[in-house]
Amino acid sequence: MKKFIIMAATLALLGCAQIDETERGVVLQFGKYSETFEPGLNFYNVITKEVIRIPVSTQLETVKIESGSKDLQTVYVGTNVNYHVDPLNVDKIYSKYGTRYVSTVLQPKIKETITGITPQYVPEEMLQKREEIRSRMESALKAKLDSAGAHIVIDGFTITEFQFSRAFNEAIEAKQVQEQEALKEKNIKIKMDYQNEQRVAKAKADSAVIALQMEALKKQNGKEYLMLKWIEKWDGKLPQVNGNDKVIPMINMQ
Repeated sequence: MKKFIIMAATLALLGCAQIDETERGVVLQFGKYSETFEPGLNFYNVITKEVIRIPVSTQLETVKIESGSKDLQTVYVGTNVNYHVDPLNVDKIYSKYGTRYVSTVLQPKIKETITGITPQYVPEEMLQKREEIRSRMESALKAKLDSAGAHIVIDGFTITEFQFSRAFNEAIEAKQVQEQEALKEKNIKIKMDYQNEQRVAKAKADSAVIALQMEALKKQNGKEYLMLKWIEKWDGKLPQVNGNDKVIPMINMQ
C-alpha cells in the first residue's frame, strides 16, 4: 500500500513533453537552464522544472526601414530574411537572449546591415546593382550574427523593394522619357540616312543609263538607239497594211 501511494505521488509529479522535429525543448529547473529535450516523448518533474519550446525550423522575418543613399536621399528598404535557430545551441541562445532573440539580436543586426550598405550606393545604382547589394547584405548579416555569437543561421536574404522619394521617381520617369525620345530620333535619322543612300544609288544608276543611251546616240547617227527604244515600246505584234488584197508587213528587216 505504501509503495502504491509513493508511486501515485511520483506519477502525479511527473509531466511529459512531446517535442516535435521542428523544435527543441529547453528545460529550466527553478528558472535556470537544466537540459535540452530532443524530439520525442520526454518526462520531467512538473514541480521543479519547466519546458520552453524553441522552434528550429526555418522562419521568416520581414523588415522595412528608412535608410539613406550615397547622395543623401531617403530610401525605404524592404527585406525578407529566412533563418533558423541552430538546434545544437538552443541552450546558449536561450541563456543569452531568452525567447526574444528575434527582437533582441536578429532585427537589430538586419537594420545595421541595411543602414551600413545602402549609403554606399546612389539610387540609380541600387536599381541597377540589386543582386550585388542583396549578396553583400546577406554576407554582412551572417558575419554580424556570428560575431555576436547569436547561433542564428541565415537560410536566405531577399530585398523586396527600394522605395525612393516622389521627386526622385518623377526625375527617373522624366529621364526615361528623354531616353525614349532620343532613341526615337536616332531611329528616324537612321531611316532618313538609308532613304538618302537609296536615292543616291538610284540617281547614280539613272546617270549610268543616260550615259549608255547617249553613247548609243553617237553611234550610227543614233540608229541603234532609236531601234532600241522602238523594241522597248513594241507590243510584240507586227504592224500590217491591207492593199490589193495583200498583207504587207510594215517592218524593215534589214
